[in-house]
Amino acid sequence: MPKKFWWPTSMADQLVLIQNFLAKIASYAAALGLTPAEVSDAESMCDAFIGSFNFADTCRSTMQAVTQWRDMVLYGQPTGSAAPAPPVFPVGGVPAYKRGTLTQFFALRDRIVASSGYTTAIGEDLGIVGAEITPPPPSEITPNLKTSVTMGNTVNIVGSMQGMDALRVEYAPKGGSFMTIAFLTNTPGGFQITPANPNQPETGMIRAVFIKKNAQYGNFSPNYPVTVSA
Repeated sequence: MPKKFWWPTSMADQLVLIQNFLAKIASYAAALGLTPAEVSDAESMCDAFIGSFNFADTCRSTMQAVTQWRDMVLYGQPTGSAAPAPPVFPVGGVPAYKRGTLTQFFALRDRIVASSGYTTAIGEDLGIVGAEITPPPPSEITPNLKTSVTMGNTVNIVGSMQGMDALRVEYAPKGGSFMTIAFLTNTPGGFQITPANPNQPETGMIRAVFIKKNAQYGNFSPNYPVTVSA
């Protein structure tokens, strides 16, 4: 089963992963063949990520406090009373930061995964393998489409294929039954409907259902009204 990419997209989730890795990497040193120096380097990478993240976050909060302090100085009441001292930004301090910490961390992760002692359980515990992607069940799969008519009798359909192989489109004239009128393998797509009476516009309904591995998959879409003419 496919897996999600192991590295989170949000920095808050990245911080959680790094904190977890820092807490556990030493316990897997023997299994992964990591020397004490390599473990220390790995922990330093984690410390640098956590330290830089927290420093930036604290500076952001301090900047908000500075703005509030400025407004107090400019507009605060009672007029003429003493204002408090301005907020002080934090100092970077230790650890000794180096450039490209995440590049190094990604390389370490690849080395760990390639280690002869590596197991999926270790990867999952360290947070360096993605979770399995569980596809939604057919009961949750429904086409969501937009329809339009051009050139009188050409119906255009826009909507996501949701990873399915095809879309079977059915049409029912007013008072009639649904019949298959088109198969689309990608969207946007279009097809023509010929009115039963070429001299009069014809109203009807369009609906569709996905096809996966040559079989109907999921639910029918809602019915979409269309009007066509010759």
